[in-house]
Amino acid sequence: MNKLYCIFLVLLISIQLTQAQRVSLFSRPYTPTFYKGSIRSFLDDINQHSPTIIEYSANFLDTGKVITLTGSPETIGAVLHQVLEGQKINLVEKNNKVIITPATAPLPEDFFISWYSVYGIIKEDVSGEPLVDATIWQPAQQRGSYSNNHGYFTIKLPEGKNELYLSYAGYETRRIEVNLKGNTRMDVFMTPKTDIQEVTVTTTPPAAEVEENKASKNAAGYDIILGESDVLRSFYLDPGVKNIPEITYGMLVRGGSPDQNVFLLDGNPIFNPTHLLGTLSIVNKTSLKSMYLYKKNFPARYGGGLSSVIDVMTKDGNMQKWQGEANAGLLAGSFTVEGPIKKDRSSIMVSFRQSWINPILRALKSGIDVDFYDLHVKFTQWVGKKDKIMINAYAGHDALQLHQNYSNNQQRWGNKAATLNWNRLLSARAFINSSFNISNYDNLAGFRYNLYDSSGRLVQNRVYNTYSSIKQYTGRTALEISPNNDIKINVGAKYSYTRIRPFDTNVSPDFADRPGDFNAFPPLTFSELAFFYENEFRLSKKVFLRPGVRLSFYDNHDYKNTSWQPRLYAVYRFDQHNQLDASYNHMTQYLHMVTNPYMGINSDAWVPSTAELNPEQSDMFNLGYSHRNNKKVSFYADVYYKQMTDVTNYAEGQNLFLNTADWGQSVKLGKGWAYGLETKAEHITDKWYLHLSYTLSWNWRKFADLNNGVKFPFKYDRRHEINAAATFKFNKHWSTSAFWMFATGDVYTLPNQVYPDFDDAQQISDPLAPREYRLIYHSSNAKMYRTLPYHRLDMSVSNYHSLGGGPLQSRLTVGVYNIYGSPSQYVYDLEGTLGKRSLVVTTKYQFFKITPYISYTVTF
Repeated sequence: MNKLYCIFLVLLISIQLTQAQRVSLFSRPYTPTFYKGSIRSFLDDINQHSPTIIEYSANFLDTGKVITLTGSPETIGAVLHQVLEGQKINLVEKNNKVIITPATAPLPEDFFISWYSVYGIIKEDVSGEPLVDATIWQPAQQRGSYSNNHGYFTIKLPEGKNELYLSYAGYETRRIEVNLKGNTRMDVFMTPKTDIQEVTVTTTPPAAEVEENKASKNAAGYDIILGESDVLRSFYLDPGVKNIPEITYGMLVRGGSPDQNVFLLDGNPIFNPTHLLGTLSIVNKTSLKSMYLYKKNFPARYGGGLSSVIDVMTKDGNMQKWQGEANAGLLAGSFTVEGPIKKDRSSIMVSFRQSWINPILRALKSGIDVDFYDLHVKFTQWVGKKDKIMINAYAGHDALQLHQNYSNNQQRWGNKAATLNWNRLLSARAFINSSFNISNYDNLAGFRYNLYDSSGRLVQNRVYNTYSSIKQYTGRTALEISPNNDIKINVGAKYSYTRIRPFDTNVSPDFADRPGDFNAFPPLTFSELAFFYENEFRLSKKVFLRPGVRLSFYDNHDYKNTSWQPRLYAVYRFDQHNQLDASYNHMTQYLHMVTNPYMGINSDAWVPSTAELNPEQSDMFNLGYSHRNNKKVSFYADVYYKQMTDVTNYAEGQNLFLNTADWGQSVKLGKGWAYGLETKAEHITDKWYLHLSYTLSWNWRKFADLNNGVKFPFKYDRRHEINAAATFKFNKHWSTSAFWMFATGDVYTLPNQVYPDFDDAQQISDPLAPREYRLIYHSSNAKMYRTLPYHRLDMSVSNYHSLGGGPLQSRLTVGVYNIYGSPSQYVYDLEGTLGKRSLVVTTKYQFFKITPYISYTVTF
């Protein structure tokens, strides 16, 4: 089926390209020697003063008709357009000749018109920063185009005078007149409006055929967590996107697990892009240029995850002047500085953030210690007018310790990433982007396991420490070609080499802090070579198609896999307000993430696909409807169905972290299903931003060895979810925001059997000694219970002010997180006593109850 789809796609592309690339003799330059004469005299003049020969017969052509040329035609086609107007003829181009033959009707009006490309980079005039998704529109021909992630655009227009309009959210619309005589490069600078609204979160780029979620770099007040603005949190407003607080990367999309999300930072994969167990992302708002979430249609250029792709582009840096922003909040302090090294040629951006909330947490006796930082540096250099080099480096680290009641967990994780990126304008219709990436992720976790007898006496005290890491090297190139305004081609390739240390362990009386303290497990390595091809076809003003295919070759020593991944996205636009879209995506994922259920939180291990642990795959269908009227009201609704194969689950009674060669037996493969309805409504005015979304969804898993082989709800199956947000702007100085969410509880399992673990791998010397016990919880059924629903309200007030009437701008934000103290964050544990042989379900890890915060930001 996949191969048949690919053959059909190649045939469709060939037909379209053949039609798109007709080369005409009419575009050759020619200046007539006179401007009034008979048709015969003009045709003879072309034969004498140009390399083109025109053959004709006076039997069917009115050669005596006198023609007066208007304007200043400079090509053969421009002259013939006026000379042969109204004549019932056909024209045939052959062997450097134009042969005129009789016909029953005149030629179409645009037959002789030569078309040329206007192309270039759209930038902000204040900083020189490329603008993503800027709109280019030519009203006379009703033709338009959009700039890509690097600000590059191209549009084909008829020769002669053309009027263009360029627009971008928050910027003044520009009107440009251009007199085309050939392909023309035109870099355009756009000016920000002076009265930009603070409510600037938009959920779709301004193209009818691109209906994906986009987070603005100027997110409103409801994306603030303890004074830190985080644009990634704005995605949690949207239906189908969940936040899970007890795992390191707590974003779940449409029934998927965290490892099924791909996070790209300037094209470089980041394996855990969050702090505070998924509460805060690594992206500093002031360094952000654009951020997209793909969850319902996946262009073929993306791969590696089943559920979503988050594509983040950071700013190149101001090439005109130095500027920056500093922020101080309850949770952390941060700053971003950017400016030119050589004006209009090179720039640098430095962004840094450091947490400092620990003294407050200790004073509140919260039982939590938090420490994290981010450092992001980007250097940009133009080489000539066609080439741009960008060097990115990112480093971030988290340390989190939980010591509540009898539990004690310690986690340390971090990312290091570097990217070398090269852009080149190949021609008026082609743009290429190439990069080399290195990404490294380390995860060190420790779980202290204490066991008490019936009198409360400690009988066992051990710390189970684990260390895992993943390093990936990636080379990628992507070519974008626009043969005409109705066709766009994206083609490219990617090669990656991955090295994993999945589960090194250390069992000791205390926490281990250094990777060298662990017994090393032999690293696991694999490579992937992928090719992608996709097309965008605007078949009419109403119909848009984007077929594509991704072909990947996976190599893990003795195990090799080839995956064909077809994609299709289609849009039918009823009118300027209503449209219907449909998509199909086949995705393949070679990395699996499994979580040890006996090691507390943040006990993740990445493992590659093998002959026994097959790649995860999914097939998803989506049907969507959207409505946007002239009163700034929009409504979206989607129904989807996703089927997954070879999803992973931790095997009952097994321990993945024993450094054994048969680790694959601790992971079981099964099937998954996710389907539901997602709706969203938004209203935007000068004063208000209102948002309401609702999700109705089902999420199932099925494993042969669990629940008697019967499917059961996935742990994060939440039947109903509601998100509501509102921002009101009183005036240019004051605004207030509120966010409220409600979600059905998660499902979980309670054991019906508990027994001591006498596994030799635990080195139990005396099974009768209580201090040697480690209890095993066995469940005959899976996911039998559901927690209580969760709901939370956050509110904030912001003040914006100019300092001293100069360029300094300030923002003061005061707010309350979890304003009425919602009691649960879905995290449940078991506590037990050995003597009474009893188990109690308890709620733990409630990081933030009613938490007021304050944040102050200065922009300079």
